[in-house]
Amino acid sequence: EADHRVKNIFANFHSIVALSARSSRTPQEMAKALRGRMDALLRAKDLIRPGIMGTEHDSERTTVDALVRTVLQPYEDGSSRIVISGPSVPVGAKAVTGLALALHETATNAAKYGALSRATGSIHVKWEADRYDFHLEWDETGGPAIEGKPQAKGFGSILTERTVTSELRGKIDHDWRSIGLRLRLSVPLERLAV
Repeated sequence: EADHRVKNIFANFHSIVALSARSSRTPQEMAKALRGRMDALLRAKDLIRPGIMGTEHDSERTTVDALVRTVLQPYEDGSSRIVISGPSVPVGAKAVTGLALALHETATNAAKYGALSRATGSIHVKWEADRYDFHLEWDETGGPAIEGKPQAKGFGSILTERTVTSELRGKIDHDWRSIGLRLRLSVPLERLAV
């Protein structure tokens, strides 16, 4: 089990490096992007303490609230630009990496191109869970006007989509409204809990 976990970690790193290399224009840009992604993973992993021998304990879980707050913490400036709300929903040791990457990439894009790129911009992240599924909505307003769906997908969008659909077996939808991006993702609760 420990060997399997280490291989999964290196597979994630390999994927992040390969995709970052393709989307970066300079070595400095690639280095900065990689540091940000790795820092986000480390902050997310600090929320849990995975067992070395593969045994599950309650300490190997965190909550969506703690994960969202941890990933968005670098973007907090003491104002009410970032609002989060939702019930306590557990996230397991295996799912935390995928969800953290998806949130980090969305936040990075918001800082570069969306609501967090302007002082007037704000983000509201809310979630809920029904009997079978977890639903999260990321709603940006106050950023630059959006003139429609981007012509090409950037690294962050590709990584987020791949993570949500492949690793978490979920769905993700982007609504490119003129007032800001609204992203919705749904993940089966059983996938989120592992």
